[in-house]
Amino acid sequence: MLEKVIENRLQKQAKEAGGLCLKLMPFSWVGIPDRLVILPKKGRGRARIAFVETKAPGKDLKPLQAKRAAQLRALGCLVFKIDTIMGVDRFMQVMGI
Repeated sequence: MLEKVIENRLQKQAKEAGGLCLKLMPFSWVGIPDRLVILPKKGRGRARIAFVETKAPGKDLKPLQAKRAAQLRALGCLVFKIDTIMGVDRFMQVMGI
């Protein structure tokens, strides 16, 4: 399965939930996750936001990607690596969708 298939599923799920799945293309911060997923607030809560790196099944993060993920997590951000269709579904459950 190609990474693009997983990425497309993530985009579709986010859109169906009323959210956004933005492609990040940083020019100065290499290694940042592929996507910024913003999902609508629930009730009186706030929007749910997470960085997502999509990969082909079984592929690991590159060392710089792992470093950036750790930096973002240290700042309190949610960061996920998704490499399967089921991973997209689990991500949406974790995010409350």
